[in-house]
Amino acid sequence: MNRGYEASHGGIVLFQVPSRRQRIARRRWTALGAVAAMAAAGWIIGALTTGHQEAGPNGSGAFSYYPQ
Repeated sequence: MNRGYEASHGGIVLFQVPSRRQRIARRRWTALGAVAAMAAAGWIIGALTTGHQEAGPNGSGAFSYYPQ
């Protein structure tokens, strides 16, 4: 019998759970992927909604509400 499939108590192991190190690594990669996905989504939405023209004297900008 293959010892890799035999538990220490003598029963059969149906599956193997990830180790603590593997769970931590998976959690870190998931968090990094979520941050990257949110950044990419924000960049895409910003690229689609913002015009590529230069703001003129009456254009919109960070301080366009205040008169000059």
